[in-house]
Amino acid sequence: MALAPNKTLIGITGSIGSGKSTALSIFGELGAVTISSDTIARSFTEPNSPVKSELVSIFGPSIVSENDTINRTKIAELAFSDETKLKALNELLHPLVRKQFLEFFQGTKEGSLVAWEVPLLFETDAHTICDFTVTISLPKEQNWDRVKVRGGMDKADFERRTASQMDIEKKKILSDFVVTNDTDREGLKEQIVIIYKEIQKRIQK
Repeated sequence: MALAPNKTLIGITGSIGSGKSTALSIFGELGAVTISSDTIARSFTEPNSPVKSELVSIFGPSIVSENDTINRTKIAELAFSDETKLKALNELLHPLVRKQFLEFFQGTKEGSLVAWEVPLLFETDAHTICDFTVTISLPKEQNWDRVKVRGGMDKADFERRTASQMDIEKKKILSDFVVTNDTDREGLKEQIVIIYKEIQKRIQK
């Protein structure tokens, strides 16, 4: 179900460390309007978060630092080690993220091509409002190598987060386009340029 007949929405997803954010930035370079669900979600864990009390209710007071800020690392640690807490977090944030995204989308110009990065694109049924879907993929060990370089997550945490998402092979089957990001940024861009041109061709028919 397309959101608007005069706009095009591309949903971008992939595994952890696959390069979703880089892919999103490349779509932006090509002319798409870009937005990230992760960026929106992070806004709800800012010091003045409108859902701070709900987060404390789910995870306990240990997520609030001495300076009254929310400790995102602690939230992630607790969420990905407890399925019940992760489910509660998703049920709290996903509707808020979707609402803010829809407001953003409605504010874009007619004729816009909007690229939307959504880690849980298929898990949350967000793909049902997209015109096209793209999965960024690479072998699991390469995923871990990239996450390791980026820092902030150990192997056990990586495994837990990966297990909480739909299997990448299933995402690839469900997607309109699949990008294998196993070289460098230029190699990624070459594939996205081809996809971008194909999407433009299809929407002009």
